[in-house]
Amino acid sequence: MLRYKENISEYIIKCRRDLHQIPEIGLNLPKTLEYVKKELKNMGIDYKEFKTCTGLSGLIGKKTNKKVIALRADMDALPITEETKVDFKSTNGNMHACGHDAHTAMLLGAAKILKENEDKLNGQVKLIFQPGEEYGGGAKVMMDEGVLENPKVDAIIAQHVMSIPYFKPGQIVTKKGGMMASSDRFKIKVVGKGAHASTPEFSKDPIFMTNQIINMIQGILTRENDVQNPIVISISNIKSEQPSTPAYNIIPNYVEILGTVRCLENDSRDFVNKRLEEIVSGVTKTMGGNYGYEYEYGYPALNNNNDMVDYLSGICKNIWGENSIMLLPKGAMGSEDASYYFEKIPGVYYGLNTIIEGEEIYPLHNPKVKLNEDVFEKGCRLLVEGAINFLNN
Repeated sequence: MLRYKENISEYIIKCRRDLHQIPEIGLNLPKTLEYVKKELKNMGIDYKEFKTCTGLSGLIGKKTNKKVIALRADMDALPITEETKVDFKSTNGNMHACGHDAHTAMLLGAAKILKENEDKLNGQVKLIFQPGEEYGGGAKVMMDEGVLENPKVDAIIAQHVMSIPYFKPGQIVTKKGGMMASSDRFKIKVVGKGAHASTPEFSKDPIFMTNQIINMIQGILTRENDVQNPIVISISNIKSEQPSTPAYNIIPNYVEILGTVRCLENDSRDFVNKRLEEIVSGVTKTMGGNYGYEYEYGYPALNNNNDMVDYLSGICKNIWGENSIMLLPKGAMGSEDASYYFEKIPGVYYGLNTIIEGEEIYPLHNPKVKLNEDVFEKGCRLLVEGAINFLNN
């Protein structure tokens, strides 16, 4: 039986509400960092700071064997103005609309329990408090500075709150293999020749070329890709050259296209990159234009280790029953920079459903999203049990 010196649910909720009022974005989270440091000091947990970002790692346990498991929480917020009516709402123009305040609070709760039960650990638990998940790739930044070394980490567990209306509050969801998609971006510049709109024959119309390019991009998905292999290509912005006062009688010299690519299989990224440029090159050459092309590889796809998924499922079913965890039939097309950790070591990433029954459900990243605080203790306990069982079995 694990020891608790205080009501852990109350502690997690307090931490979450404190953090919710100081949301910060990117890799530099000074107020959040100081809050976490203060809590770890009060628990007597040794921690390490990082030079390249405001990340933090802590260690609990002894080197009784060489096993080490990491528990990871992301800490950054979003540049969203909050529109909830909670007493602890943010007022600084940022918002924890993705629930990272809850992730940090649940890991602090897990740290408190694990420290109080340190004598039960047959190995070490590395706590990873990470900035820059939304912007900046904080996982890779911390890895480059050695967060998975000294001591070397054998496996990792990471969780995320989710708003899933067709599951019960507190249900856990995960998936074997591809759980989250990669996230890449592209920029295309279609260069033509401007002219008066009444004489299009004197132009090399970049808008007409852009229309052909967009139609052919959709053909990658419908005619070239296996329908069993999820890929999303989204055009998110189209902007043509225009004078300071937009005019209706000008065919512009160029059009810029911005977009994103999501793939559940990392091998698909090179295929999409290659085909995008081939299409742009072919269309512009055929129509007498030119082009610029940039493809930026972002977060890789997140692949759960099948054995770790089975392991976590067993823990959930033993504690909360058969229906406490659901294995998803397909991955999500959202991305997550925890994928960098999962490329190096086996891990399991899962979602904790935090909808509030009886209230309107808003998705994550919405300025009105609210989380069910009653289920935070469950997320905390799963981190604790996952760590203890991994080290002791």
